[in-house]
This record gives sequence, C-alpha cells and structure tokens, in this order.
Amino acid sequence: MSEDARPSSPRTCLVVPCYNEEKRLDVPAYEAFFAEHADIAFVFVNDGSKDGTLQVLQSLAQKHPGQVQALDVQPNGGKAEAVRRGMLFAIDSGAYDYVGFWDADLATPLDAVVHFVDVFARHARIDIVFGTRAQLLGRKIERKPSRHYLGRVFATGASLVLALPIYDTQCGAKLFRAIPRCRELFATPFGSRWVFDVELVARYCREHSGLDGIYEQPLDSWRDVGGSKVKPSDFVRAIGEMVVIYRTYSLERSRSTLLRFLTAPFVRYALAGAVGTLFYYLTLALCVELGGISPATAALIGAPVGALINYFLNYNFVFASTRPHSKTFPRFMLVAAVFILLSRALFRQGAGMHYIVLQVIATGVFLILGFALNRLWTFPRRD
Repeated sequence: MSEDARPSSPRTCLVVPCYNEEKRLDVPAYEAFFAEHADIAFVFVNDGSKDGTLQVLQSLAQKHPGQVQALDVQPNGGKAEAVRRGMLFAIDSGAYDYVGFWDADLATPLDAVVHFVDVFARHARIDIVFGTRAQLLGRKIERKPSRHYLGRVFATGASLVLALPIYDTQCGAKLFRAIPRCRELFATPFGSRWVFDVELVARYCREHSGLDGIYEQPLDSWRDVGGSKVKPSDFVRAIGEMVVIYRTYSLERSRSTLLRFLTAPFVRYALAGAVGTLFYYLTLALCVELGGISPATAALIGAPVGALINYFLNYNFVFASTRPHSKTFPRFMLVAAVFILLSRALFRQGAGMHYIVLQVIATGVFLILGFALNRLWTFPRRD
C-alpha cells in the first residue's frame, strides 16, 4: 500500500514491554506492520533483560527512526513497571492521541489496534479499550482449555473485586486516550506485579464509572504463544494481589460484610498459618507411617516444610510483597525462631498450668504478635 493510499487516522503509540525477548520477538512481523501503518508508533521497553533484547530493540529503533523508540529500564522491575514507564514516556511526549500497551509475543495481532482506534472514533465517552478473548462464532481464539477455564475463574474474581461485569482483564492489548485522567492511572507504581490490569481498572473506577468509560472489544483472533514466563505458583500470587486490590480500591457498591471479613489481612495470615501447620502434620505422618522415620526426626523434617509453605503463602497471598526474598525470608524465619524460643520460655514459666491451656494462650498471643511484626517489618507495603 502506498503512503498516499493509507487511510488517515489519529496518531497512535503502542508500548511493548520486553524481558529476555531476544529469541522470541517476531521482528519480521513487526517490520511488516511498520511498513503498512506509518501512523502507528512504538515504544519498546527493555525491562532489565539479561540477554540481547536491548540490542535487538535498539537496532529496530535505528532502522525505523521516528516510528520506533527503545526505552531501557534498569534493573528488571516486572511487566507492570515496564508498562507504566513506557506509558508515561509516550503520553508525556504529547505526540499521540491514543497510547496503549501490547504483549511482545503478538498473541494479539497488531492489526487489532485499528479496531480499537475505531471504537474511540465512534464513542466519544470511551477512555479505555480492552481486547477481549471471547470465544464467539466467527472468531479464532486459540487458547489452552486449562488456561481458558482458569481465566474464567479469574475473571469472576475480578468482577467481584471491581463490581463490574468485566469479561477479560488480562488480555495484553489495551488502548487509552492520551488525556490527563488516563495518564493519572500510571502516575504512581502499581502494587501488583501480575494483575496490574485489574488495578488499572480499580484506579479508573475510583474516580469514574467503569461502565461509562471502558469498552471491551472482542478480538477476531488470538493465540497462545509458547515460552510464557507465568508459573503455576503465580496463580497464588495473583489471588493475593486481587485481595489487596479489593481491600485498597473497593468502592462502596462492591463491599460486603462477608468478603470484607474473608479478605482481612489477619484472617488471611491465620489461614496461611493453618495451611503451613497442615503441611507440617502431613509431612510428619508420611515420614513416620510410610518412611519408618522416628517421630523426633520426622518433626525436624516437617517443621521446615511447614515453615516454607507458610512463608510462600505470606509472601504471595497474605501480603503480596514486592520486596526481594533476600530481605523478607531471613526476617520471616527470625520472627518464627523468636516465637519458638518464647513458647519454650512460656511453658517453663507456666509449668503449673495445663499444657493445652498454655498452648492456646501461646497460639493466640503469637498469632497476633507475629502478624503485627510481619506486616510492619518483614513485608511492609513500601520500603
């Protein structure tokens, strides 16, 4: 298509976060799109990659000046921060009417952005357009069944958190009007690593009605691309982040007494402790009954297992911490060790009381103190 034959449309910019994409980035597909859509610019954000991603992005920027820019963010801060930095960079340039972000693997074809722009042209009230992977007749959505059904469960949770009938928050294709109220969505770092898309909607709904300003655009095609960096354990992390978002951003209409109780940090802390204790007893029983190990030795094996499970749940589910494990793990274990020593001292001092009574007292006191110490010292929300 010649330059004169190209349809005129508002200037649009897509932010593409990249982490270790040297071998996965489909450079020919991007360059073919550049040639056909000179009115659409790109900001590729290198998120502290450890391979040759930065060199690939810089080469693209040199070959396509004026249409492609490479932004290097160091050190690696995760997709949420890479998107945030890229979005602010593009919006603050003042060169674009619409700015959005797109997954680097092109699971959503780049051609879909044309349909997103058309939504803005037809609906002046819309501020945000989300790509939606709805498996409708006439569409080609290639998604693994397991990921599809997990996605439906996640979408149900997102709808509860946001009090919106939203179908798909996690599709990696979104476009925003480059206006102040959309820029504000990216002004401060996200508390979420994996579900920052939900946090984006929560931020928007806190100031505006999501039903009035957000539009879900069904995609004509979408496909799972191999090499995803999402691990099964990240699902637990996502649940914890969703809970934190609900507690932080929930509007009056989304609050219910039961949900507020179940998502309370102390309740989650107690639940994590119960799960860790359960794994301790399961390990103990398996070692003794099936392994023929003495109870004393089995207890030494079970205690670290329970502690590690408890730490994993506290880090991801209870507090959704963003601090490095090198800081949180030693502190968590130190708190646990102190309480073990205090528990032994309590049993010595209270030798005249029934051991069950002492254990109940110790459990209650240490549960409260442990929660306070871990929330304020081990897993603070901000450094």
